[in-house]
Amino acid sequence: MKYYGKGSMSSVLKKTLDVILIVGVIATILIFKSVILGKVSEEISMSKKVLITVLLAVGICCVFLIVFNLIKVLNSLVNSNPFVVSNVIILKRVSMQCFAIAFCYIINFIFNSNLKEFQFIYVDNKGVHTDMEFIIFIFAGCFIYILSKVFQQAIDYKDENDFTV
Repeated sequence: MKYYGKGSMSSVLKKTLDVILIVGVIATILIFKSVILGKVSEEISMSKKVLITVLLAVGICCVFLIVFNLIKVLNSLVNSNPFVVSNVIILKRVSMQCFAIAFCYIINFIFNSNLKEFQFIYVDNKGVHTDMEFIIFIFAGCFIYILSKVFQQAIDYKDENDFTV
């Protein structure tokens, strides 16, 4: 299977991200409806409701921006031209958006969690859970930032080879 170009794995991933985008819009509407109008919202103080809404808005905006940016990167793969400066900029943005999501998780953990109830990982009748989501986004942000540097290095090598030929 081809990794880039028309009819490649990148084309399939792009279509998958398009579907995720549509599902994400529907999920966002349902989540905000639940937070603002749901039964749980009656039990939450107004200040906590505002904090939760702001954190959700920032986090969800970052997720949408990540998806949009990944679609742009995949478009460059479909067009068989991945090593361009715009992809370096996009990857740096995605890493910053991952850090913003991690920051939202940390703020939520500090203000809306009882530190005595903190559990690294736990299993209940609903499945496996963790209170360490922010670490995933910190690692993802670091990895994607490093990937942007790799792309920059590839562009530098490509430009150097173009000049020598």
